Amino acid sequence: MAVETLNTQDGVRDVSFADPAFLADPWRNIARLQTEAPVYWSENQRGWIISRHADVKAAYADPRFSAARVSQLFRDMPPEVVAQLEGVRKYTGLLVNRLDGEQHMRIRSLMLKAFDRGSVKKMESFIGEVVDRVLDTCEAEREFDFAKVVGAVLPTTIMQRMFDLPDEYRPLLFSLASDFTSASAAAKVTPELLLKLERSIRTLNEVFNELIAVREKHLGDDLISMLVHARDGLHKLDHDETLAQLHGLVVAGAETTANSLGTQLVHIVKHPELQERLRSDPDAAFNLVTELLRYPGTVKCMTRFAKEDIELHGQTIRKGDLVWIMNVGANIDSSVFADPYRSDVDRPNLRDSFAFGPGMHFCIGHILARTELSEFFKRAFQRFNIEILQENFDMAPSYIFYGYRELRVRFTPR
Repeated sequence: MAVETLNTQDGVRDVSFADPAFLADPWRNIARLQTEAPVYWSENQRGWIISRHADVKAAYADPRFSAARVSQLFRDMPPEVVAQLEGVRKYTGLLVNRLDGEQHMRIRSLMLKAFDRGSVKKMESFIGEVVDRVLDTCEAEREFDFAKVVGAVLPTTIMQRMFDLPDEYRPLLFSLASDFTSASAAAKVTPELLLKLERSIRTLNEVFNELIAVREKHLGDDLISMLVHARDGLHKLDHDETLAQLHGLVVAGAETTANSLGTQLVHIVKHPELQERLRSDPDAAFNLVTELLRYPGTVKCMTRFAKEDIELHGQTIRKGDLVWIMNVGANIDSSVFADPYRSDVDRPNLRDSFAFGPGMHFCIGHILARTELSEFFKRAFQRFNIEILQENFDMAPSYIFYGYRELRVRFTPR
């Protein structure tokens, strides 16, 4: 088991993102680093950890830090393994959140049209329908693993509907999203995970190649059609760019929201005043889930590579160094958020929160994600008294996502 070690850098204790204690509680040690070493070279992570809100914000905006970080996956991988990862190298490198500059903005602008507030507003009715069907299953089951019954079903069903796919595609989409994130976001990457990711990418491509061919001939009112036919002047997505963005949408739409559903449920159940607010003021749900995306949150950090030498707080980040930019630290920085561990439904925090990343890489699907979460929680707590049936949790082994592998619950109709 990975444990904290003493780094020789000013006697500051290092952290390991794969340590079970860190997976369960990343805030304590990151808050410590904010005070002791806000720009810290981690021997365990073999990179710089940046943890204060102002520095996180500046790092995300600094063009000297590159989002093109596919090579991070291949650190310490045997050459014979890397040779088998052509799909990983190609398609993860084309994801919009792993691009810089003009290429990033070109693809981002083509995707934004599908996720503006007006587009999501049109989806609200069917999101509500899907939530109600999932809650019907919760009522029938009464005691169940929330991760399987809700987390694996609700967000993937939404994506399936947005792609205009038959119901039989839903389990496949969730399985592929889970395989994708288990490797690309792993706190400890292994050859086995990367080879599994390569197979998942190939399977996703087989599925989407057929769907793209159909949408090219018969334009529909769905997300795949939008990407296939998206244009900005003379520019459009090429075939591989389209495939990559569809991969990213499956992962972001399924896995990210699935983790948020579980962690937010546990937090709300532990705080009766939040349950009461949801029941007395259902319209507050959107603000509540926005606040809970700050803390406890879902996205712990993102990575960048330094494109040149950079001086920060007396430390020299060298060209080529890996940088861990800690959203989880920025979101509990007391210089920005008063009483940061308290859930304040009325806190106007979206601008300062790093729940969805800042600036140019701000999450394209943030409105959709918050709509799904808010619709679920306001309906769930109107219909049920909800209990968490376990005290200890097996955490997702991810450096990016904070989430539970299993969550035993009881839903009792009110």
